[in-house]
Amino acid sequence: PVAAAAPASNAALDGALATVARGKVVAILRAKNADAAIARGVELANLGCSALEVTLDSVEFERVLSTLVARVGDFCCVGVGTVQDAADVPRVAALGAKFALSPFNPPGMIEACLKYNVLPVPAAFTPQEIRACWNAGAKLIKIFPAQLWTPAALKDLRSVGDFKHVSFLPSGGITPDNAAAWLDAGACACGMGSKLVGAAVRADPSDAAALAAAEDDWQKNGLPKATKLFASLA
Repeated sequence: PVAAAAPASNAALDGALATVARGKVVAILRAKNADAAIARGVELANLGCSALEVTLDSVEFERVLSTLVARVGDFCCVGVGTVQDAADVPRVAALGAKFALSPFNPPGMIEACLKYNVLPVPAAFTPQEIRACWNAGAKLIKIFPAQLWTPAALKDLRSVGDFKHVSFLPSGGITPDNAAAWLDAGACACGMGSKLVGAAVRADPSDAAALAAAEDDWQKNGLPKATKLFASLA
């Protein structure tokens, strides 16, 4: 059988992929507290995180996205996640998003991303779904939910045929403590949410006690783990 052609090259897309691959972590900001998400995104970028994902189901996602692009976009790749409709791509591109992740592969999303110079990162679960994303032009493919995979399964898949050419981003259940196993298995980078970014991002901004508790936990537990993670990946 004839092998599928590799996705076409594009300087903007290649640059975004290279930045994600270099940092090895995409920090997922799924915000109920926009100000906390902005602050945490800036803090993570300054710690060495090279890719920040603002999910479209976040409170005030446009403000969070555009503010992070303005504040850290010159040294950190800022993009979006939880894209469910290709129609969202032009809007996020205009706000400065460099990549767009989805929990599945929405019809037309890959094509829209390529048109607007946004790195498409559709999700797939089976080898057949992975191949379909690759054939449509996605260079980076999200393995989701990664909880139902294992690093060993990813390593085995990458030993088969053209799968060795695919860049994978497992996401779901990955923490600073287990990310190394996925990276050692050949993942390009790992998506990490609350286990990396902390609870303040998802705390009710009107609940002062919850915010204080989240910040205390971040200082005692989250920040040391994040600092150690990015230092180990530098």
